[in-house]
Amino acid sequence: MLHLFTYGVLLAACLGILWGFVRKDHAEYAAFKLLTETADRQRCYRDWTVKSFLLFTGSTVIVLALLRRFGALIALPNEFHSLSLQLRSQMPREQLPGRGFLLGFGFAVFGSMILGGFLARALARKGDKAKIVTVGDIEPLMPRNGAETGWTALLSLNAGLSEELFFRMLLPLLLVNLLGNARFAFAVAAILFGLVHFYQGAVGVIATMILGLVFTGLYLWTGNLWIAIGVHAFFDLIGLVVRPTLMRMIPVKS
Repeated sequence: MLHLFTYGVLLAACLGILWGFVRKDHAEYAAFKLLTETADRQRCYRDWTVKSFLLFTGSTVIVLALLRRFGALIALPNEFHSLSLQLRSQMPREQLPGRGFLLGFGFAVFGSMILGGFLARALARKGDKAKIVTVGDIEPLMPRNGAETGWTALLSLNAGLSEELFFRMLLPLLLVNLLGNARFAFAVAAILFGLVHFYQGAVGVIATMILGLVFTGLYLWTGNLWIAIGVHAFFDLIGLVVRPTLMRMIPVKS
């Protein structure tokens, strides 16, 4: 009983942190979209990075310390082993495409994203704003200069670390110990992950939720949280660093 009470209290604390984060983040993003000065935008990037790190990474470290479960940072928790084995049995590694194919596919996706940005920039006439194809309302987040890009790089790296620690490991760990069902635990965590991105609109929430499930599958299949962290950060770096930077290098038509 004490075991369940401890996990329940810690889960309630995490959900409280999450609720406060979502409410404040939505209002801050609405204000951010009205900013025109780069100094003000950089300050927002900095504040979001610090706040996210303290709330998500900080709460993860504190809860793991209270539970004496720091091993979850390195090895897949025992509570997830059964679901991981099921996933691996359905998708054996030897039946998946080789590294060459996966690398080629990754470069193809990367190239398509960049090419789409180039075309949008090149087809835009001088004085017009090039339309950036995005999933969800994230265009205002795109950096406008090198200084802002430095902050979006930190924001992307932190998102990969903090969000994976919190949503892919900590929340499912607390939920599975309370409910005894790993599938449900990861599904709820993915839904909450999507709702945290409510500021991006309904499309952004759905897309992020799906990405959360993809990262969950990657975590369980590899048994390595740090691979999921790296892939998450890579996706964000492409969207918030590489693509905007390359688009700024292409002149618009006069």
